[in-house]
Amino acid sequence: MSSSRAQIATTLAPPAAAVPLVVVGAGAAGIACALAAARGGADVLLVERAAAVGGTVADALIHTIGGLFDETGAPVNAGLPLELAERLAAADPRGVQRRIGRTLVLSADPAVYRRVVQGWLAEEPRITCLTASEVSAVDVADGRIDRVRLRIADTGEHDLHPRAMVDASGDAAVVRRLDPALVEPGAALAGLVAVLAGAAPGALAFPKGVALIRRIRAAAAAGELPPECGTLWPDSGIAAGEVYLKLNLSADSFEPTRMDAVLARLLDWLRTLPELAGAELDRRGALGVRDGGRIRGRYRLTEADLEAGCRFDDAVCAGCWPIEHWHPEQGIQLQYLPPGTRYEIPLRALQVAGIDGLYAAGKCLSAEPRAQASARVAGTCWGMGAGLGVWLAAATSDDAETA
Repeated sequence: MSSSRAQIATTLAPPAAAVPLVVVGAGAAGIACALAAARGGADVLLVERAAAVGGTVADALIHTIGGLFDETGAPVNAGLPLELAERLAAADPRGVQRRIGRTLVLSADPAVYRRVVQGWLAEEPRITCLTASEVSAVDVADGRIDRVRLRIADTGEHDLHPRAMVDASGDAAVVRRLDPALVEPGAALAGLVAVLAGAAPGALAFPKGVALIRRIRAAAAAGELPPECGTLWPDSGIAAGEVYLKLNLSADSFEPTRMDAVLARLLDWLRTLPELAGAELDRRGALGVRDGGRIRGRYRLTEADLEAGCRFDDAVCAGCWPIEHWHPEQGIQLQYLPPGTRYEIPLRALQVAGIDGLYAAGKCLSAEPRAQASARVAGTCWGMGAGLGVWLAAATSDDAETA
């Protein structure tokens, strides 16, 4: 979804300072932030560099949304995250809770998710959404965001002077452009999802899925499969006959042509198995970057905060997902929090250190790598963006009244 040329022209016409909030990145955190702020009365410009909204869930083909529910099935955050689950269920009856290990996730078709969030944004008249657009420059004056230059598809560059700005890009693209020293480097493997169609019913039903993982890893260790398959995680899809294959690899060394060859070889090997003999490659997602860099904030969320279930006076949301750290050298390190534990994420962890009016939400919050490995999941990012949006709507309203 993108707004019409007429709406864009109206929004960006002088005085440009009339746009109080710019949110960069239309993934989980950015969409939630824009929706919450708009419902709170703020006018929002939502900027997305891709051709369509939806972020990692839609682009990287995430079919299990974690962080919406705790291990008992209770919502972790009320409001928009819960409404997301309800909208997805209404759009697709297959969108139900599903247990994976000790967690409960929401099954979701990535294409349905994209349609739902596109329609949701279109319902909010205070949101102008610009796709295929990006921030090309950011200026600070007197320790505060001053000018933002947008490069917008088909309309060129435009300057804005927003009261506040949120970097929900997933890789801290805005903060990095302002000052790379304000961003800590990523510390996790990325995920690449390929979807197969045509598998036999129940091909990965327990214990078959576990046995397949062991066989794949043994084949990779023996050189029968490429080394990239050594951390591969297969899972049943949301549709009959679907199998999701998630490969985990370094974002820095990702080469699309190499991965095409890896997937072709993997598919040939999988077809030797009776229940996957008729499988075909249906689609491949974009590379899902789990940790593209974290801002240096006014507070750094720690692993100890998660384990202790820390509460904060300025909390924007709660989280309880396990520490799911895909270590760059050691692979998956999964640590469940103590039963019943919920931690909070403070506003200070979303405020960029030393710059007023600049925030980050989602995967690029200020956090230790292992703390980020829990907070980064889509459901928690929805809660984080929504909590920040509520706060910013009130803050920008207060600024307008005192201006």
